[in-house]
Amino acid sequence: MRAARRRWTAFALWWALLACCLPAWAQGVTASLDRQRIAQDETVTLTIDADISAVTSGMPDLNGVLRDFNLVGQTVEQDLRSVGGGLSMILRIKLVLRPMRSGEIDIPPLRIGRVLTPPLHLTVTPPRAAPPDPAQAAAPAAPEASGEPVFIRTKLDTTAPYVQQTVGYTMWLYYELGTLLEGRLDQDPPDGASLQKVGDDRESVVQIGRRNYNVVERRFLLIPERAGRVTVPAPRFLGRISGGFGGAFGSIFGGEDTRVRGPSAELAVKPIPAGAPQPWLPFDGLQLRYVAAPRSARVGETALVTVQAVVDGAVAAQLPELALRADGDAQVFPESAQTAEDFVDGRPQATMTRRFAVLPTRTGTLHIRASRITWWDATAGVSRIAVLPDIVLPVAAAAAPDGGAAAVGPTTDTVADDDGGDVPLWRRWMPDNVWTLALLPLGALWLISMAWGWRLWSNRHRPARRDGAGRTGAPAAAQPDPRMLATALARGDRAAIERVLCGLAPARDLDGVRARLADPAQRAAVEALQRARWGDGDPAAAMAAMRAAFAQGPRWWPRPSRRPPSLLPPLYPER
Repeated sequence: MRAARRRWTAFALWWALLACCLPAWAQGVTASLDRQRIAQDETVTLTIDADISAVTSGMPDLNGVLRDFNLVGQTVEQDLRSVGGGLSMILRIKLVLRPMRSGEIDIPPLRIGRVLTPPLHLTVTPPRAAPPDPAQAAAPAAPEASGEPVFIRTKLDTTAPYVQQTVGYTMWLYYELGTLLEGRLDQDPPDGASLQKVGDDRESVVQIGRRNYNVVERRFLLIPERAGRVTVPAPRFLGRISGGFGGAFGSIFGGEDTRVRGPSAELAVKPIPAGAPQPWLPFDGLQLRYVAAPRSARVGETALVTVQAVVDGAVAAQLPELALRADGDAQVFPESAQTAEDFVDGRPQATMTRRFAVLPTRTGTLHIRASRITWWDATAGVSRIAVLPDIVLPVAAAAAPDGGAAAVGPTTDTVADDDGGDVPLWRRWMPDNVWTLALLPLGALWLISMAWGWRLWSNRHRPARRDGAGRTGAPAAAQPDPRMLATALARGDRAAIERVLCGLAPARDLDGVRARLADPAQRAAVEALQRARWGDGDPAAAMAAMRAAFAQGPRWWPRPSRRPPSLLPPLYPER
């Protein structure tokens, strides 16, 4: 029986450990794209990181991905990391994908072992213009011959910017597949402008003619500081490529050193126009919009308004402040602005989003106005004003104190794309994560196993039941021999006399013994023995009375008499 209980306990602990480990397995795989927006003739790298313990079936199934992409290349790496005080082996899978169509493409989850990667989304724009022929990408010092294994291409999003206008500068390093062993790409800052690298390098694979090239894309922000001509120095590459034996033996024989220079660029920087608006904000484009706006309001309840500005040709530090004001009796509480930066079509783009809480204090009509932004259109060379239409809200009276007129949920109806009001209550309660749903039965099984283990443990350590006489439910001890009473009386051993009488009665103490005795002389002798025990009588006389009364042995009632429970403690408590 004990062996069976141990097996059940071990089984319960195993299920508890399994329930604790499964969430870690579900979180042991991540997937990401190096870019969220590419052209159709470009490639994107899908990187999958998985704990080696979660991978049981090798490479993931790519059937769902290959419907919209061509697999250009793949690599598998291993990395040893320290996680939670221990070591974990991470398997990194890189898939180089080229889209087969333009538009919005969803990458479905990929199964790796016991888990799925998260779904991903990619925006694919139409193909760009064909890249220049390598023969045309000549450096000023030494023109390249057509078909060189390594060359550099650069691009400025404008060559005639204004002072303090942000210019996007992109550099591409092309090298033939399997030829580059190692290298370094450098770009010196221009004189009269600041140059700042943006983000990490991006890698892709393109086909030029009949050759496949790896492409390293590096992006910069260039801000002119003075008017006039500004020269952007030519980028430089210093590295080693595989020699005449090809990529397989190039690293053994050391390869060939190669030096490549890219084309330089010229900027004709224009001064700030006379009469230009201040502060000076030279942008290529600016769009304002309401992300969420209320349709009604109530006194004492906040109405939420969210404003967003998307600026083309600027970074987050150059964005103007978004403000909101309300006419009439209302207070406006702005939250901190949220900014994001991106690089779109070779040009920086910044987005600022800010939410405002408007609190009306009286009924009537409330006018909410967003601040106007005056900026300079660098493309057209004119001053422009960005403004949003006013928001006019009817303000109702405050809700009744009893809550009869109070609305449940948000106090405003927003223009945001949130249609969760029609979702049933049970669906709102259910979590969106499929792994949470899968772990619910395991959690229930874990609770059942813990309850079963507690029952086994409690049964093992539960005290034995007691019977009506106060003894345990274990097998009762053998009843003492009546002749032992005569021996104890002869020796005058009061403890032995009490023990034998309690065993013959049976009773818990001498009070119970007296209740079971039928002979009045024996009851009186036991009472005298009790008084002598507590110093209220003569011990010798009490022992002589016991020997005389119990000379023929004790005489008991046919059945034990039941005494009513006493509310007072016993007169002669037991020591």
